[in-house]
Amino acid sequence: MFSFTLYITTDCNLKCQYCYEDYHNHYQLNEKTLVDSLEFIMNYGDRGKVLIDFLGGEPLLKKNLIYQAVSYIKNNYPEREVKYYITTNCSLMDDQFIAFMKEYHFTVRLSFDGNKETHDLNRIAKDGVSCYGKIFENIMKVKDSGLNFSVRMTVTENTIPFMFENIRYLHEHNLDNICMIMDVYLKISDELKVKFEKQVGQILQYYLNEAAAGRVFTIDQFDGKMFNMLCDFGNCFGMCDAGIGNFKVFPNGQIYPCGFLTSNEKYCIGNIKEGIDIRRAKLIAISNFDKNDPKCKGCTIRDFCHGMKCGYMNFVNTGKINVPSDAECIFEHIFYKAMVQILEYYLQQPIEIVREKLGMYIDYIQEENLKFSEFGEKIAQRLSNEK
Repeated sequence: MFSFTLYITTDCNLKCQYCYEDYHNHYQLNEKTLVDSLEFIMNYGDRGKVLIDFLGGEPLLKKNLIYQAVSYIKNNYPEREVKYYITTNCSLMDDQFIAFMKEYHFTVRLSFDGNKETHDLNRIAKDGVSCYGKIFENIMKVKDSGLNFSVRMTVTENTIPFMFENIRYLHEHNLDNICMIMDVYLKISDELKVKFEKQVGQILQYYLNEAAAGRVFTIDQFDGKMFNMLCDFGNCFGMCDAGIGNFKVFPNGQIYPCGFLTSNEKYCIGNIKEGIDIRRAKLIAISNFDKNDPKCKGCTIRDFCHGMKCGYMNFVNTGKINVPSDAECIFEHIFYKAMVQILEYYLQQPIEIVREKLGMYIDYIQEENLKFSEFGEKIAQRLSNEK
């Protein structure tokens, strides 16, 4: 299965303070390049299941191209299994497009930072005017539609003090699939570390209290790390498949391994006319790998660490794919401590809850003959003893 991100445009109607996509030139996908891109995507590799993610900029600036893309695939490749994703700020969402996404079973990623006060700190229109009201209204429409969606809440230096407040705000509005996105270029200080640790502690307690009350919701930094906590990967660097199975197709037809690299043609690995140079993609990664790894070599949470998965996020900060920034390192250690408390909590719960929450991970590890971590062993033993 291959995954392609199709950049519809590099333009955006917002001017977010933390946006990492700094393009010197503006690129717009045209209809011809759209068709050529789709032909390339649909004929790449084994022609099995394919994932297509529409991205920008703000992709809804060019809704017509998204309609055309899905229609083209439906008419020309009716037998193929295609899963659609879109990442949007939701400011341009409308009822027609929501109905369209429902028809084709889109998964929607909503960029939304929480309450109005927090959202307006960093996410404003280019004219400086708040667009929070319309965005919130549209997000509620997406939620009520029954679409599969998540909220991507970016955390920056000026919003760290409000992390818990905004997690609670989202949950109280039934926006219950939350992913906190750490500002890629955030610089950490002792004062900021203390604030962050306090906020994560409050979020953790709220998360557990809601779980105990039967009001379960998901936070990617917790729920998305369950498998990493239960499986022993050998404490090694295990980067994602950027440039191998996951590709970014730019509006001009150039192809990159990762969104963090699309602003620099130096890291282009091919195009929709000539194909992808997998050897070059591997070479980019290998040539920016620090085999000595002095920062992380002795770390005990490497299996857990996001920095051991997102190589090019590391690269734009440290110049090495396997060396995360100081901020990322600190954040991951704080999240790890929270995860230990979560698993200790579940170990004390009735077996039905343990099985419902963790059973699928244990089953998968056993089926694939993988190795349990220490926590994995404890959970597996409990499930085995109380069948």
